[in-house]
This record gives sequence, C-alpha cells and structure tokens, in this order.
Amino acid sequence: MTDVATSPLTGPAGAPPPAANKPPQDASAAATAAGDFETFLKLLTTQMRNQDPLKPVESTEFVAQLASFSAVEQQIRSNDRLDSILAALGGDGSGLAEWIGKEVQSAAATPFDGDPVTMEVAPVEGAERAILVVEDAAGAEVARQSVDPAAQSLSWSGETATGPAPADAYRFSVEYLGADELLETRPGRVYAEVIELRLGGDEPRLVLQGGEEITADEVTAIRAGGV
Repeated sequence: MTDVATSPLTGPAGAPPPAANKPPQDASAAATAAGDFETFLKLLTTQMRNQDPLKPVESTEFVAQLASFSAVEQQIRSNDRLDSILAALGGDGSGLAEWIGKEVQSAAATPFDGDPVTMEVAPVEGAERAILVVEDAAGAEVARQSVDPAAQSLSWSGETATGPAPADAYRFSVEYLGADELLETRPGRVYAEVIELRLGGDEPRLVLQGGEEITADEVTAIRAGGV
C-alpha cells in the first residue's frame, strides 16, 4: 500500500487544533461564578450558625438560594463541555470529526487477519542491527525477526516462532543495536481507519478499525481512506 496523499503531522503544528480557547471574559466569568458559589456556601453556613433562634430564616429560603447557585455552577460546567464538543465537531475541516473515514498512522495495536502488515519506522543513526519485535494484545512477545536497520518501511508476514499468528491485534516495535548494546527501541507505526469519535473523558478519542482507541496526539500522519 503506497503512502500517497500522506500529510505528516509533525509536532504541535501538525496535530489537530486544541479545543478553542475561551475568550478572556468567558474564562473570567467562569472563575468569578465559581468563586461566588464558594463564597455563598461560606456565608450560608455562617448565617445558619448565627441566625436568631427566635426568628430563624425559613428553610425553604435556604434551599431556594442553594438551588439557584447550584444551577449556575452546573451551567458553567455545561458550557465548558459544549465548548469542547463544538471544537471537536467544528465544520471548518479542522475538527476531529473530519477524520472519520480517513486513515491515521499511530503505534496502536493493529488487527491481523492473515495479510502482511506494513509499518513505518524511524531508523536510529549508527545502528548496525535491528530487530522487529511483535507483541499480541496482551503484551506478550510472539515474534522477533532481523530487519534492515536503515529501512523506513517494514512488513510482517504473520509468522511467529510457533507458526502463523492467529487473528488478533498486534503491536510493533524495533530494537536498534550497535556492536554490542541496545541503542534505542522505536515503535512501528501502522495506518488504520478512524470509524468513530468519542467525546467522553478528559479529551476526545479516535476509535480505529478493530476497536483500538487513541488520542489525537498519538497520530503522526493522516491520509484519505482506502489508499
């Protein structure tokens, strides 16, 4: 599979834009509202402790005030969440939703169904030998094979020490060695189609064909699907 129409994403400049920063006034308003809520709770507690026992404030009034401030706090959180969703689903072509149906390159575990798996690697300068290491989804090593230390593209046929590998997800890495020592281990990166975008958690996650989930900063290249 030739890597035509590939757009490497190098560093922060190539990664998808982060969620849009809130305007200074919005951030300030959120911080102020949060601070006001904490202040309100302190005042409410103090008021309850020091109220005139002969003329206590109606409990319904306390509940109403607390509910009002709770609603404000929840609205702030909802607005933050909405900002994240809008940034991820932006219609300007830069949102992560635009990646659905495209192929992204990463070091995620890759499904194997009997066809050779092609990956890209970054050779280590000065390496005299290199070994491709294959691990299954559980992290157990299933194969090791010598490869060209200068190669930028490698292929794994599915052979292991005990025969053909079963259908499973596999992860790849390359050990680069000098004369008698390990210089560095680098990941093998494989293209996979993005089939879903999940927005739960701290940041959006891309679901790859096969079920593996990655974050956008794990992607090193993106290209049109079916290449």
